[in-house]
Amino acid sequence: MAEDVIYATPNMKTKVRYTQGEREERIVDIYANLESLGDQQQHSVGTEESSKSLGTGRSQRPDPVSPPWCPIRAVVVLLGLLSVVLLAGLIGLAVKYKTVMEKTVSMDRDMEQLLQRLKNVTEQRDALLCKQECPDGWKKFGCKCYKTSDTGLSWNESRDFCVSHRADLVVVDSKEEMDFISRLYNVYFWLGATDTAGEGTWRWVDGTGLSLDDPSWSGGRPQGGGGKNCLRRAWEQNQYKWTDVSCEIRYYGLCAQNLMK
Repeated sequence: MAEDVIYATPNMKTKVRYTQGEREERIVDIYANLESLGDQQQHSVGTEESSKSLGTGRSQRPDPVSPPWCPIRAVVVLLGLLSVVLLAGLIGLAVKYKTVMEKTVSMDRDMEQLLQRLKNVTEQRDALLCKQECPDGWKKFGCKCYKTSDTGLSWNESRDFCVSHRADLVVVDSKEEMDFISRLYNVYFWLGATDTAGEGTWRWVDGTGLSLDDPSWSGGRPQGGGGKNCLRRAWEQNQYKWTDVSCEIRYYGLCAQNLMK
């Protein structure tokens, strides 16, 4: 019976009339309901703010799993300083290398200038020496003076004769020199080369080597053999050549005196 009364459909056409006391009582209930609703809203807002503040507090706490930032920054700063030091070192090395290279280039330039001056002085000296006259009885070609022995001698005797005249058996430096002395002395004469120290190893008396392929060899090469160890002038088809013969044969010895010594 009570439920029927609660869920009964209101009759909107029925006019509700309240007395003065009932109206006042109803207004009081409305205000009371409003105050209750406000308290509930404030309580809800306070609860949310508290939750937020608690959440914020929890978020501000450092994560025990996260690595600390201070050591990482220190490592970064240290690496930065190390990079600066290395860069400064590289720059210093580059500057030093450049300075050394500049000094090396300057030294090379100075050396070239000194060598050129030495060459010029040597040429001037040689030119002055070559202007000297040869002693009486000597013939001049270039910077050398030539003289033959008075009689035929062995190769060793011919060399002794030349040394006694402050000279030595001739060392031929060029084909032009060989042509000159061959035209000047139309006889067989000893030249200053031998292979007595080692068979097949020919050397001039000044210590320089005489090649077996030299084009001045008569027949293209020395004849060889243990009994042919000294060099003399040869004649071959109107060309002035040399050949190897026995050192004991007696020929004129051709002496040469170098004016530049």
